[in-house]
Amino acid sequence: MSANPIANSFEYLELKNLILQQQTLLKMLIPLKASVSHLANMTGKSRQAIRQYLIANFEPEVDFWIENGKIYTTKETAAQIISRGAK
Repeated sequence: MSANPIANSFEYLELKNLILQQQTLLKMLIPLKASVSHLANMTGKSRQAIRQYLIANFEPEVDFWIENGKIYTTKETAAQIISRGAK
């Protein structure tokens, strides 16, 4: 039996739309740079726990940095920490 090409195309478009919606939502949730305090609020973990995890698992000046006495992370690093905190 051959698959219906119109149905397959429709399913593909539905999946693509869902992925685009998730990407948009993720962009709204995570700023270009995220502070340790912001990550602590989002994950429910302490700032100290976030800081220790950053130091142990990420590269300074690449994945996180200090700016005006606060630690900030890249968007990608923040996404990894948030997804880890949600488990």
